[in-house]
Amino acid sequence: MLKKIDFTALSKKETNAAKRIRLLALAHYSEGMNKAQIARTLKVSRASVNKWVAAFLDKGIDGLDAKSPPGRPASLSSEQIKKLSRYIEYHSRSDVGGRLTGADIQAWISSHLNVDYKMSNIYRLLHQWGFSWISSRSKHPKQSQNAQEEFKKLEINVIKLCPGHLPLNNVDIWFQDEARFGQQNTTSRLWARTGSRPRAVKQQQFEYAYLFGAVCPATGETEALITPWVNKDAMTLHLKQISERTKPGRMAVVIMDGAGWHTEDTIQQFDNIRMLKLPPYSPELNPVEQVWSWLRQNALSNRIFEGYEDIVDACSDAWNTFVKDTHRVISLCTRKWAQLNG
Repeated sequence: MLKKIDFTALSKKETNAAKRIRLLALAHYSEGMNKAQIARTLKVSRASVNKWVAAFLDKGIDGLDAKSPPGRPASLSSEQIKKLSRYIEYHSRSDVGGRLTGADIQAWISSHLNVDYKMSNIYRLLHQWGFSWISSRSKHPKQSQNAQEEFKKLEINVIKLCPGHLPLNNVDIWFQDEARFGQQNTTSRLWARTGSRPRAVKQQQFEYAYLFGAVCPATGETEALITPWVNKDAMTLHLKQISERTKPGRMAVVIMDGAGWHTEDTIQQFDNIRMLKLPPYSPELNPVEQVWSWLRQNALSNRIFEGYEDIVDACSDAWNTFVKDTHRVISLCTRKWAQLNG
């Protein structure tokens, strides 16, 4: 069996140094060297040579593979890890506050599982168990998940709003919102040299403009209006834009929050618009919120404005930059639950 294998050739191809020595030992053994001579030639112990030859005779070439050391046994059993995972997940979803720090988890393991870990090991194990230190999303304490799920049954709400003779495939869903931009501006992340601490100017003046924005995710169509204030008159002008954009024979259902100027009397003069209010405390259902984030991050943060006209110009440029890419509008604002099947 030994004569049929070219151990020398195998050793030249082997990348693992430990296995290469074992192959060379077998090469010398197949050529007639005794184990003591092999040990002296390779500068290893005779016991090692005996073990390698025996492993080869028992399991073949696979018997020469290096065995990974078993390492120290885990301090926590699988059941303890499951218990700890449930504890972390419960606090991450808790409505009364769930911000666990590494020190909190370290203390809980010590007091409940009687195991003491160094802080560096806590972080390593958390990643190993599938946890990460990630940013959370805000949620109002009065928010109702059930109300949100009911609202997502959008076809039922649309059917109730629209005339019975109008098929769903003649209805356009729009999302509408407004945001304030101005001299009390936001700062955001930026690219800079690693290790540096760049500073962005933050003004202390109080000039603002209000951007009314509306998006139809199905088509990528958009409408916007910039005003120095928010009220019913401004809202009516914005709805007039959407009404004029809606093609003859179609109906626009405009989804918006419950702001004080979002009232039914603002749409009474438009026979091709219906208003649908979001559940209370549910801004995350409105994709225009993501549009505001995009505008701030990509065009409006980390800068100063000389006055109202400068703010208007900057908001106009930012909005036009966003909407010129229809694919971007559709991608950012499409929600599966807001698509009508017709």
